[in-house]
Amino acid sequence: MDTIFQLPALCTAIPVEFRPDAGEERAVALARCLLDAGVIHGAVSARRAGDPLGTSRLYLERWVAERLQGLRCLFPAFRLVMEGASEMCNHTRPREPGQATIVWYTECSAFAVGEALERLEQVHPRLGATVLTVIDRLGPRLIPTFTPTDVIGTAQEYYWYGEQDESAALDEQCGEDPAEREAMREEMVTREKIDAAFPAWATQWPGQRKRLSRAALQRIAKGARSCRVRQLVSDVLALEKLNLNDEFRPNGDGWFVGYGAVLTWKPDDIAVRVFDDFANDAVQGDFVDWMGEAEFSIGEPETLRHWMADMEVRLAGMRLLDGLIHELSSGDWHRVPKGMR
Repeated sequence: MDTIFQLPALCTAIPVEFRPDAGEERAVALARCLLDAGVIHGAVSARRAGDPLGTSRLYLERWVAERLQGLRCLFPAFRLVMEGASEMCNHTRPREPGQATIVWYTECSAFAVGEALERLEQVHPRLGATVLTVIDRLGPRLIPTFTPTDVIGTAQEYYWYGEQDESAALDEQCGEDPAEREAMREEMVTREKIDAAFPAWATQWPGQRKRLSRAALQRIAKGARSCRVRQLVSDVLALEKLNLNDEFRPNGDGWFVGYGAVLTWKPDDIAVRVFDDFANDAVQGDFVDWMGEAEFSIGEPETLRHWMADMEVRLAGMRLLDGLIHELSSGDWHRVPKGMR
C-alpha cells in the first residue's frame, strides 16, 4: 500500500441517519423489516429490543463484517439512510416516508502492480493483459479501481479537452509561443509521459485488449510452474464466473470519484498524480463518492432480501478482488518461475 487518498464522506461502519421526529414507530418498523429479512436473528436482549435503531445498525454491521473478513487492500463501508436524513453526505436526497437507502463507499489507496503484470506476461503471453482486463471489467460492479485505462481516459477528458494528447490544451493556453509551450509541456501531464509509464497494452480499452480464453486460463491454473501463479489465475477464473449485473449503481450527478484502488505501474507513478488532480478538482463541484446504493421500503422486507442475496455474490467478489490486488502488489515477482509444468 503506497498512498491513501483523502476524500469526503468516507464511512468506517454503518451509521444510521434518522430525523429525530421520524418517531419510534418507524424505528420499530425498520427493525421489524431487518428481522423479517433475516438480518436480525437469534435472541435479542431486552436492552437491544428497547433500542431498535441501534439494534438495526449492529446487526447490519455484523452481517457485512461476516462476509468481508480478512480484507487487506480494499475497505468498503456502508451507510443506512432514512427519509429526512441530514445533509452529511453528498448522496442524500429527498425520500418518501418509510423509504430507506443502503449506500456503500470505500477508502482509496494506491497499489503498484506493474512488476507482477509484466512477469505474468513472461509466464504466458497475454496473461498479464488478461488479469488487468478482468479487473477493468468487473471492478465497477464490485469496488471500482482506477487502472491505466482510466489514467489515459481521465487525462483526455480532464487535461486535454477530450483530445488524444495535449496539443489542443497547449494551443489554448500558450498559442504559438515555443518557449511557453515547452515550459507548460514540462509541467503538465502529457501523452508521452503516460506512454512512458505503462506498456501500450495496459492503456488500451479493455474491449480491444487481446486476452486469453477461459480454456487457456484453466490450463494455466492447472499447469503453471509457479504455485503463486496457479492460485492467482484460479482467483481470476472465480471472479469471471460470478453472476454480476449493473443493479445498484450509484444514482448521482457529477464526476465519479468513488474508487477503492488506484493501480499504478510503479510506486507513486503518474497514475497517482492524474487521480489526485482529478479527484481534488472534482470534489469542488458535483461529484459521486459512493460506489453503490439500494433503496427499499421498511414495509417490504422482500426487497431487502433481494439486496442481501445479490450482495452475497458481490461481497464474495470483493474478497476475491481484494486478494487479487494484494497478490499483484506484494512480494518479489521477479523470482516467480516462468512457463508450465
